Formats: sequence, structure tokens, C-alpha cells
Amino acid sequence: MTDPTDLLPFYRDDDRTRVRFVGGPCHGRTILWGTGTPPDGIVLPVDPGPTVADVLDPYRPLEKAFYIPRLDAAGHPSRDDDGTLVYEHSG
Repeated sequence: MTDPTDLLPFYRDDDRTRVRFVGGPCHGRTILWGTGTPPDGIVLPVDPGPTVADVLDPYRPLEKAFYIPRLDAAGHPSRDDDGTLVYEHSG
């Protein structure tokens, strides 16, 4: 080893988890969560697209959608066949 960048392959963090959202405004969207342990709830901004209200009140707050993990019969987080965690719309 002659350079500190030679160590980078040993310390690369590949502990990422795919999360799919079911129901609500983000239905079908899949994201890659940066850690292996996703949180108990995820809040996503909902972009309504351009509307007439943007002209009248351009600084209105974005709507948000709250998603929680879908649990199986044993109380564990549910996964799709491909291993993706499933989060369902809660409000």
C-alpha cells in the first residue's frame, strides 16, 4: 500500500436496503435506504405538480405522506419476494 485510497475497498459500506411503498400518493415507489436498518416510519414529501395555487401562494408547505413497515403474522417487517421491505401508507 502506498496510498490511503488503497484502503477504501475494505471500508466500503454496502449495507443498504430497498424499501417499497404501498398505498397513498407514493404507491409503487422504491427507494434505496442508506443503512441496513430502516426506521419505524418514513415521511416522504408529495409533489402535487404545478397548479394555479403556485402562482397565488408559491410558499405553501409541501404535503407529506407517512409510511410505516408492514408487519407479517409474526410481527416482523414484511418483505417482497426480492427481499425489498414493504412500507404501507399510514396518513
